[in-house]
Amino acid sequence: MTNLMSVYPDSMKEKKENSPTETFFPDLSDERELTSLLSYELRTPLTSIRGVLGLLLSGEFGSLSETGQHLLKIAMHNTDRLMRLAEAIEHEIDPPASILSTEEIERFQLETDLLLAWEHQEFELFYQPLVSLEDGATIGFEALVRWQHPTRGCISPAVFIPCAEKIGSIDQLGLWVLHQACSQLKVWQEQFPQKPPLTVSVNVSSVQLSQSDLPDRIREICKDTGIAPGSLRLEITESSSIENSERAMTSLEQLKAMGIQLYLDDFGTGYSSLSRLQDLRVDVLKIDRSFVSQKKWEVIWSIILLAESLGLEVIAEGVETTDDLEKLRLLGCKRVQGFLFSEPINAQEATDWIGTPFAH
Repeated sequence: MTNLMSVYPDSMKEKKENSPTETFFPDLSDERELTSLLSYELRTPLTSIRGVLGLLLSGEFGSLSETGQHLLKIAMHNTDRLMRLAEAIEHEIDPPASILSTEEIERFQLETDLLLAWEHQEFELFYQPLVSLEDGATIGFEALVRWQHPTRGCISPAVFIPCAEKIGSIDQLGLWVLHQACSQLKVWQEQFPQKPPLTVSVNVSSVQLSQSDLPDRIREICKDTGIAPGSLRLEITESSSIENSERAMTSLEQLKAMGIQLYLDDFGTGYSSLSRLQDLRVDVLKIDRSFVSQKKWEVIWSIILLAESLGLEVIAEGVETTDDLEKLRLLGCKRVQGFLFSEPINAQEATDWIGTPFAH
């Protein structure tokens, strides 16, 4: 990871060094701090690019042709020009804040904060129970990562996951979530032995699915935490499997061979087609919460019938009322999750929840 202090503008670096126990978050209403942020956003990638260009020019990776050396020198020269621009922006008397919109500035700030979030351990896993309607027992949990920002509070994954994908930290974050969830599952399985054992499901992004070594890394996580791969479920979306389709399909096949079940999340809201569904070889369709909240019972019934015809199971998300619950029961849905049972809760609260059947 980039050494952030090496690329902070001096004004931001000074504030950070003067407050060693606190993370410095620029005030977006302060024009001088906005200028420092703009300068930092230029310097961060340029520092890395200049370092790589310098290595190439040094000949450490082999000799280059005369044309190659010429092109590299031009690239290095242009990088130096951009660095001088960053310094000029930092020392402008009238800050050029109008260069970027407020939304763009906030996005840059979020990316900066996200890099610092690792250092300050601001991520935490929450768990939402998965309940069986046959006996009211908790049969597993969906693991959901939350970012507790020091000044903005809890930031939704819908906001920071795309940001993590953009800055290239989603792989690190995704593996951390998998390891944490599997470690917690092992504790629960030992504390609450049952047949079948408790499970945990973890969302996997399209970026992760494009990594050819994902199956090997998940195998290592299962071995390291001591859980059977059959206790782990991975949640994918239709769109994530379509991006980098060939690599994604290869990874999914390998994960299936390990005994890991696949959940197709938000079913019915993406690129649904029967042929695509068969190609993915998922085990469970998760009925999107929007169908439940909008009382689209005919659509839900159709999904349940489709799943039965393909030998798949279904999970209904977003169950918030007893009326929703009874209607899903009548339609033949056997597994549900939603705020009627519990919102996502931390590990200790989830531990307290296990073993207490939902009384309905």
